[in-house]
Amino acid sequence: MEPSRRITHGSRGEVIFSWMVTVLFGVSVAVGCVKNFRPLGLDFGSWEISDWLINYEGGLVRRGLIGQLLLELEQLRLYDVRLAIAGICAVCSVALLWIVLRIFRREGWSWLIIPTGLCLGYTFLNLWARRDMLSLIMTFFIFLSYRNAVSRQRNWLSWGAFYVLSVLQILIHEASFFYTFPILMLYEFHRQRMRQLSMVASAAKCLLFFMPVLVTMCIACLFKGDQQTAEAIWTSWGKVFTAFQPDAINQLGKGVEALGWDAGQTFYNHLYTSLLGCVHPSYWGILWTLFNLVATYYLLTRVDCVKAGIYPQRAMSHTTMSDIALVQYVALLPMYTVLSCDWGRTLPYLVITSVFFYHLFKQEQPLFSHRLTRVSTSLQGAISGNRVLTLPVIYILLVLLTPIPRYHVPFDSLNTFQQKFWTELMHIINPYPFPDNEPH
Repeated sequence: MEPSRRITHGSRGEVIFSWMVTVLFGVSVAVGCVKNFRPLGLDFGSWEISDWLINYEGGLVRRGLIGQLLLELEQLRLYDVRLAIAGICAVCSVALLWIVLRIFRREGWSWLIIPTGLCLGYTFLNLWARRDMLSLIMTFFIFLSYRNAVSRQRNWLSWGAFYVLSVLQILIHEASFFYTFPILMLYEFHRQRMRQLSMVASAAKCLLFFMPVLVTMCIACLFKGDQQTAEAIWTSWGKVFTAFQPDAINQLGKGVEALGWDAGQTFYNHLYTSLLGCVHPSYWGILWTLFNLVATYYLLTRVDCVKAGIYPQRAMSHTTMSDIALVQYVALLPMYTVLSCDWGRTLPYLVITSVFFYHLFKQEQPLFSHRLTRVSTSLQGAISGNRVLTLPVIYILLVLLTPIPRYHVPFDSLNTFQQKFWTELMHIINPYPFPDNEPH
């Protein structure tokens, strides 16, 4: 790796401008947090709350661990579970922000993309993110414990932490498998191959290594729940509903109700809305989605393009970051097609976990096969060879203009980060607008 270096005097303008953009986006996110982080204003049946209420009262089911723990606490003392959920989200949001900021600071990267929809713009202190903040924190420590486990002899503490955290993460949110374990499995397979083992032997050792994780994921998929399970879960919260929102017992919450959805129809709905949209479906949505995916690759792999300006910037391997990003793109394909339509949650899975993996494993070269590295070298060579794409102002403009949607496709409704930013900015400028039926 190249030695650390400080920014030059000639980069002062880009530093100032990038910090202005960062502060503006940060203020927009902060205003949104103040306006939206009000758990008592949410119904128990909303996605934001009901997804947390899934428990094991109807039998073993995916995502039931936290809900069961919350229910056990309720058995000891009646409380408004919405406040507990909000507390978990708040603590995890702050903790994840601290981890991300610390990594960016150590690498010497600008914080420019952190408050955008690519990172924490939609999910920080937002109950809409549900379990994401907790799960991403667990991903960081799973990566860390795995690295420590394989790099030290007989480090039983790291081994134990890796397996315990891995099983717990899948029991808490099974979709976390896609952004946590495929990249570790590919890395472990390549690590075994580097020991001159055959492909069959390397694959066998890799599968054996991750067997507890794979078994847990299979259990989560098999026990996905049904209508009867959902009704039993909802009934188990009867005392809480009676005390804090009596009418909630009459209709299943959306998160719990989803346990009974037909898998085929659910896959189709996610695929349709994530690529074409829901409010105004259009094939143009596919082009905007592809543009966002390409822009995300560029913004992630060139995160050092804009100087940070307040601390040393380390030399970054764009090829290594590209290798990691490409693996995560493939691993997360189910989340981008049939398992989700919330781009404001799934794109951060890619960006944040890639940042984690790069920071923890960048010294371990090579990470993956030479075939993948050749692809990354070609892509990064094309970017480096284009003078326009290496300009910091182009990077900043793409941060400003890339229409990252909160859900569905860009412009399907008022759900892009730019629209959110503009709405919050107008609210700051004029917090008490005149009613439409009164003269201005």
